[in-house]
Amino acid sequence: MRKTLFMICLAAFAMMTVGCDSSKTKDGKESKPEEEQAFADEADFEFTELKKVQLPCSKDSLYYAWKCIGVVDLQRKKTLDYKQHTPTLFLSTDLDDDGNPEVLLRGEPPYAAIYTFTKDSLHLVTFVNQAEMGLAITPDGTIIRNGIGTGGSTLSEFIRLEKSKEAASGAIRETFVIKDGTMVSGGMHYMLKNDTAMVEVSKEEYEKVAPQQAGTYLEDIDGWEDFRKP
Repeated sequence: MRKTLFMICLAAFAMMTVGCDSSKTKDGKESKPEEEQAFADEADFEFTELKKVQLPCSKDSLYYAWKCIGVVDLQRKKTLDYKQHTPTLFLSTDLDDDGNPEVLLRGEPPYAAIYTFTKDSLHLVTFVNQAEMGLAITPDGTIIRNGIGTGGSTLSEFIRLEKSKEAASGAIRETFVIKDGTMVSGGMHYMLKNDTAMVEVSKEEYEKVAPQQAGTYLEDIDGWEDFRKP
C-alpha cells in the first residue's frame, strides 16, 4: 500500500494523545475520531509520479559517489555506513524540469541518496543520515526529509531545486513534553534557510515558501530500475 510523507509528520504521533472514543457535537451527533478522519482525508492526496529520463552518467560514477558519503556516526544513534552498503535501485528523472537530470538511489533500507547531474559531474543533494529518516518527493518535485530532531523532537524538512541548485529549504520542528502523564506537543518551530543557516520564522512566513502538497515515500514511487543489472 502506498504511503504519503506529510510536511507535518507529527499527526500520527499527536493522535496517540487523543482518546479513541467518538465525541459528540453540540447537536448530539457523534463525530469521527481524529485518526479516522485523517485516514479518510488521505484519499485526496496526489501520489507522485516521476517521468524517467536517460541516466546521465555511468553506474560506476554513481557507485563511487554513493561510497563517498562514507560513515554517518551520529551520537547515541545507529551508525550508517554507505561504504558497506551497495545501491540496489535507481531512478533517473528531472525534479525541477531544467533539463539536467536528478538521480535517486536506494539501497537496503534506510539507505537512500539524491544527486543532480550538472557540468558533467554528480552533486549530492541530500541523503538519509539517520535510521529513522524517510525521503519523499512531492508531485511538483520538492524533496522532503522526515526524521528525528534533538531531544526527541520530530523534524520535517523540504528542499526545492531550481536550475539543479537548492533554491529554497526549510523545516518544521515539534517538541514534546509530558503533561499529566500524557505526552503532548510542546510547540512548533518554523525555519527557513538563510544563506547557510536555518533561521526561525513565523508560521505565515514559512507557509509562503513551503510546499503545499504531501510527498510520496521513495519506496512507493513507481519506475525504479535494478542498479545491479548491466
